Amino acid sequence: MNDMNLIEKGATVLVADDDPMFCVMLTQFFQANGYVVITVDDGEQAVKIFEQQHPAMIMLDGDMPVMDGFAACEVIRTLPGGEELPIFMITALEGKAAMDCAIAVMASDFVTKPIQFPELRNKLSCVMEFDLT
Repeated sequence: MNDMNLIEKGATVLVADDDPMFCVMLTQFFQANGYVVITVDDGEQAVKIFEQQHPAMIMLDGDMPVMDGFAACEVIRTLPGGEELPIFMITALEGKAAMDCAIAVMASDFVTKPIQFPELRNKLSCVMEFDLT
């Protein structure tokens, strides 16, 4: 959806999801590929962490308490440094509905739950140096 700059290994990825087990799975996935991970459980915290830490990429669950991921994405896009940041929405929606929601908030892309890690790797390979073997 957007042109994204390459995110080098060692960069910080912010994962915002209210499912602790899902956060663990994504943390293990990113750490195994050489990235530092920060996790939070709502969109409001994601916005605060973005302002404080300026992660290189954000993964936002669409359905979280306090502030959902779609609202958090909208807010982050208005903040300095948020305009071109790779932001991936994580959603249970599929097909056109998910694409419409992601486009509406200017997300870089979206992945559907349950996450298929080969699909996630392929989507992230546009912005990260993942070893796809």
